[in-house]
Amino acid sequence: MPDESEGWGSRLMWAWTNRAEILGYLRAIWPWFKTESGRSILIIGPGGAGKTTLARLLSGDFDWLLDEPWQYDESFGIEHYSLKDDPKVSIVVPPGQTGRRETTWAEVERDLAAGRYRGIILVVANGYHMIGHRSFKTHPLFQGRQDEFFAKYLKEARLDEIAVVNRIAAALRLGTGKLWMLTVVAKEDLWWPDRQNVANFYATGDYADPLTNLTRARGETQTRHERIPVSLVISNLVTGQGEVLAKNVEGYDHQQQVNSIRRLFELLDALRKWESTS
Repeated sequence: MPDESEGWGSRLMWAWTNRAEILGYLRAIWPWFKTESGRSILIIGPGGAGKTTLARLLSGDFDWLLDEPWQYDESFGIEHYSLKDDPKVSIVVPPGQTGRRETTWAEVERDLAAGRYRGIILVVANGYHMIGHRSFKTHPLFQGRQDEFFAKYLKEARLDEIAVVNRIAAALRLGTGKLWMLTVVAKEDLWWPDRQNVANFYATGDYADPLTNLTRARGETQTRHERIPVSLVISNLVTGQGEVLAKNVEGYDHQQQVNSIRRLFELLDALRKWESTS
């Protein structure tokens, strides 16, 4: 998507040019969602990482011509997105904010243990989480300098991503049945220059270990985990007050974004094929 500084004409032209390609991939994914309506797909992760945008994209509820994904609206409860051509099939998105997890995640964790999800998409963003409607200057980590605040914020947000994956892995240890998991590392357009370190962070160490151990415990023929970087939209990271915390990377263009979405759909298709094997 064009930079936020560009006008609506550029945004609409980009969306119109790529709309057919995007919808083509979606039409290949939707029938898969319909094959087993008794088990949903869970999209989960910290607040502000991009869960709702991804859910709306996969469900066909996102209009690239009219919607503005650059604005972050905090989720207050569990969101359900149904496929337009089959309302029985749902994508479930619980709120990711730490203060809302205790009241909403218990039900999700019970469903995970009961095997009610066929697939789980963990949405992370290398710590580049939207803050919400407030200014960064009101954040508890802010002590006078924006650069120091943002470094601390990214570190804390990545620790929160690890906390989420540990919680999900613990719930899944009790479950049975075939299950795929996908870590979507969103906002690639913000952290692209540091992509090797980002890849290492999610492939090894504290983030990867709980999922690796879970796969081994449940059995590799029954459980599969993949990772993929993606940019759902190209946008600066801003607060609800319009303060820019990070700019999208110069040189990360529209074609790279489209390619990242294409790879996402290709991986989902590979998981679909894996799911259908005995």
